[in-house]
Amino acid sequence: MRAPILLATACLLSATLIRAQAPVQGPMAPEPPPTYELDKNGKRAHIDFTLNVKPISDPTMQFSKYAGHKTLVFYFSAVCPHCQHAFPFVQKLADSLASKGVPTVAIAIKYNTDEDIFTFAQKFNAHMPIFQDDDRTFGDAYGTGFVPMLLLINEKGEYIRYKSFDENQTPLWILKQAAMMGKK
Repeated sequence: MRAPILLATACLLSATLIRAQAPVQGPMAPEPPPTYELDKNGKRAHIDFTLNVKPISDPTMQFSKYAGHKTLVFYFSAVCPHCQHAFPFVQKLADSLASKGVPTVAIAIKYNTDEDIFTFAQKFNAHMPIFQDDDRTFGDAYGTGFVPMLLLINEKGEYIRYKSFDENQTPLWILKQAAMMGKK
C-alpha cells in the first residue's frame, strides 16, 4: 500500500517541477552594430598607421599609405578555420567597398609563416594587400585575442572594431557604416 502512495507522490512532484520550470524563450534580439572604439579618455580611439607591419604581397607596400583614407582591415590567421570560412565573404565585401573607393588590407598574425600566408592567399584568391604583424604591435594595440577581426577606419583614423564575424550580418553593417562615415 505504501509503494503506490510513494509512486503517486513522486509523479505529482515531477509534474509540479516540470510546470515550474521557466518558460522557453524565443530567439534572442540581434546585437546592435558595433560603434567607434573609445580611448581611456572617452574620445574616439585612432589607428596608428606608422606601426611596423611587414608587407607580404608587395615588398614595397607601406601601411602608412592608408592613413587619411577610409580603410577596412581584416586581421586574421592563415591557418585559422574561422578565418578561412570568413575570407570569401570578406573578399566579396572588399570588392564592393573598392568600387566605392574604400580599400581593404589584410594583416596576418605574427605566428603565420610567409608560406602559410602565401598558401592562404593562393587558395582563396586573395586580391587585397597582405601584411604580417611580425612583431605583434598591431595585435597588441588593436586585437582582442581572437581572429578573425575587422576594423573599419574612417579618414581621421577613428575605427569601429568588429570582434566577431557573421557572414550574413557583418558585411551589411560594414557597408552601411562605411557609407555613413564622414556624413553628419
